[in-house]
Amino acid sequence: MEQRNVYFFNQPGGNNTPRVIKAVQSRISENDISKVLVASETGHLALEFKKRLPKQEIVCVTFSDSTRRDYRKLPLLKKELAAKGIVIVDTAKEPLEHGLVFRNWWERKNVPLQGEFADLFWMTLICVGGHGLRTAVEIVFMAVEAGAVKVGEKVVSAAGTMWGADSAIVVKATRFEDSVGREPTLRMKIEEILAMPKETEWHGYG
Repeated sequence: MEQRNVYFFNQPGGNNTPRVIKAVQSRISENDISKVLVASETGHLALEFKKRLPKQEIVCVTFSDSTRRDYRKLPLLKKELAAKGIVIVDTAKEPLEHGLVFRNWWERKNVPLQGEFADLFWMTLICVGGHGLRTAVEIVFMAVEAGAVKVGEKVVSAAGTMWGADSAIVVKATRFEDSVGREPTLRMKIEEILAMPKETEWHGYG
């Protein structure tokens, strides 16, 4: 049995960032975490994590160039990130609308899901832990796809609602298509919740 402190915030959002970083600092002091993944639109949040965790390998997971261009996102601070030795994942597309194999264990069969049906996976995560937790899971899949994280690797993943960080989890990494699929050893496992908000803001999901 392990006993840990978990931060549960009354409200989501970037104001919780310092406490999220503190929670991650405490967890990685146990020296069994290989990488810290940070969802960061411009790179500022990843740089903030690196400043507080200078010896830790930080992976900044962000939009692809095409997504950044299509949705008119602010530019990524690539030079600043590279100068600090932060790994950048900006080639993997968000796994929205990707096909997913769902293992229906009570019927003992595999159910391939496509498009809008596969996207129910994301709504479920938001219901469990909010946008930050959902995004923290999502960037693990993106980092695996980009080759920055290996399948089975244990990482910390942090993300937030709109901006900053309000959620952090310890995850056994896997591919999205295997996350709830036919092979139990390849399924995603959120091993620990380090921080998350108790409330959810339903931006764009009303």
